[in-house]
Amino acid sequence: MLPAPREAPAEVPSEPALSASPADDETPINTPAPIAVDNFSDDTNSEFDDDLSDLTSLSSTVLEFEYENGRRYCSAHSGNYMMPNDEEEQDRMDLTHHIWLMLLGGELYNAPITSSPQNILDLGTGTGIWALDIAEKFPSARVTGNDISPIQPSWVAPNVEFILEDFETEWQYKLNHFDFIHARCLAGCVTDWPSFLKQIFNHVKPGGYFESHESAVWARSDDGSLAPGSALMEWQQAVNFAGEKTGRELNIYHKMKDWMIAAGFEDVTLSVYALPFSPWPRDPHLKALGKYQAVQLQQAIDSYSLRLYTQVLGWSPDAAQIHNAVVKRELRDKRLHAYVQTVAVYGRKPLRTYY
Repeated sequence: MLPAPREAPAEVPSEPALSASPADDETPINTPAPIAVDNFSDDTNSEFDDDLSDLTSLSSTVLEFEYENGRRYCSAHSGNYMMPNDEEEQDRMDLTHHIWLMLLGGELYNAPITSSPQNILDLGTGTGIWALDIAEKFPSARVTGNDISPIQPSWVAPNVEFILEDFETEWQYKLNHFDFIHARCLAGCVTDWPSFLKQIFNHVKPGGYFESHESAVWARSDDGSLAPGSALMEWQQAVNFAGEKTGRELNIYHKMKDWMIAAGFEDVTLSVYALPFSPWPRDPHLKALGKYQAVQLQQAIDSYSLRLYTQVLGWSPDAAQIHNAVVKRELRDKRLHAYVQTVAVYGRKPLRTYY
């Protein structure tokens, strides 16, 4: 295990001690039966195959961006956003889209939408891949995707529009306008979730739906293979602390249902899924999910932590890169049976709403 980087600040807490238990007040949403582990009897290699490289592909765009840690980020005027927006990150976003399709059984959402929606909003659309897919599914709908990064394609279907916009500012859309609002993987992007969800509620049509897809940024294991002193546990504690320090909490997935109810949504329905960190499960579906998640994680480790490490915790770029390299190697070990809980939660705006 790599010792804590020498340049990590003293303010990073050493207590509570690192453990494989959830962060802060997080508790598992449910306690399913332990996932059966594949014994890999036909393979003696101690690590999963790794076709990945850490090469970063830089865009030739002339738009204003910032470059640090070998990555490209939004400019400072776009807000305190810690994730990169370069081509490597865009590839990761598209892979995450595929993983969510697998989690939801090939569907783009769980909400019981029975008629063709006319106005759909995708918050923090990223590469726009979900918006493009939903526009194809509902060709009569007007689909809007917003983001602070102008990384969406220019040539799109006529019913799709991408807007450069910070969704934490006051919205310019009409109240009660959208039949369906979607958000995915916005943990670490929102400072005030209750206010954010209230704004969403105000812009959904009565009878319309909002659906959120979020994942824990805190792994667990059923068999103790995720050790308290592991590099992965150190990484989790560090990014969790840094996210709280910036006011953008990362582990919010287990709070979404209560927040949505408090915002006014009714018939709020929560679905919980297990997402393995590698193809260690015996179950074929979970094993397939683990293969894609293993690739996604090799990119996500840097995406989530480099700016938090260097700008918030004061680590040097070298210390951050070295520590992350050890975490990535640990994730490729077949003896690590780690996974996270992910949730898809939707709610309906009442037909009669009193403001």
